[in-house]
Amino acid sequence: MLMLFGIIGFLLFIVFLVKGFISIFRKKNFKKDFMIALASFILFAVMATIDGSNDPKEVAKNKEQVATKEVKEASKEVATNDSKESSTDESKNAAKKADVKASSASSHGEQATVTRVVDGDTIHVSLKGKDETIRMLLLDTPETVDPNKPVEPFGKDASNFAKQTLSGKTVGIQVGSEPRDKYGRLLAYVWVGNKTYQEMVLEKGLGRTAYLYNDTSMLDQFHKAQDIAKNQGIGVWSIPDYAHVDHNHGYHYQEEKKEETVQTPVQKPVPKPAPQPTPEPAPTTEFFQNCTDMRTVYPNGVPSSHPAYQAKMDRDKDNFACER
Repeated sequence: MLMLFGIIGFLLFIVFLVKGFISIFRKKNFKKDFMIALASFILFAVMATIDGSNDPKEVAKNKEQVATKEVKEASKEVATNDSKESSTDESKNAAKKADVKASSASSHGEQATVTRVVDGDTIHVSLKGKDETIRMLLLDTPETVDPNKPVEPFGKDASNFAKQTLSGKTVGIQVGSEPRDKYGRLLAYVWVGNKTYQEMVLEKGLGRTAYLYNDTSMLDQFHKAQDIAKNQGIGVWSIPDYAHVDHNHGYHYQEEKKEETVQTPVQKPVPKPAPQPTPEPAPTTEFFQNCTDMRTVYPNGVPSSHPAYQAKMDRDKDNFACER
């Protein structure tokens, strides 16, 4: 039935479409014909669509698509459930690992997370939800942050080792018998697994036993770790008299002052005076043949002290020759 209406609509569309073109050539009102043709084509199209949707093949195809979609959704739901179960198993395993880790840390004091490294013997931790500054017991490393002191040898090495070993790690904080120092810092042994961080530093020679408050329960154990570096002469023990065992007076180090070199102005050499001509020595004697000859030079004669004096010309022996 629907197909019949579709055919009728298609025929009307052809008829009125042709009639409209004829009306154009005859210069008659063609708009009405084209409107009826358009309506007929719409009727044809609607009937064809409705009839096509009722086609058994199309219906079967649609049913197949719906079934395929349902299967895919079911598979996706199963995969999601498996993923959730796997994620749950992983969470359980992670929780078990965390429990084991927590029990290991808690066996050596309170569990805490290192949030910042100040230097080789001072750190910040998050302990029971609170930021705490930890000053390590029985350990002293060279200064790097004291504004009143220069950076001491092996200070940066100790700080770098602390950052590599402790930054962001979970550690055990075992507070000593005297909980805090005068600055309010917690005095504690810091455990990394089953070994104290203090021992690690002492073995490498990056610090020495010091900062001895009333808790010295691990001092003998620390001495053994320290002896490893002392016997090898490494780190702070490589500089004579630099580090002393169990003393709280710091490290004996003075930064060498650079001597200021004062440049002496270069003096230009003073020119030597030109040598003066040496006068010719006066003649020790003057020789004359006789008094007549002498009187041409010395008209009144000469005394005995004169170079021209000759005894033969002093006839009267009065020590004056050729006098008149």
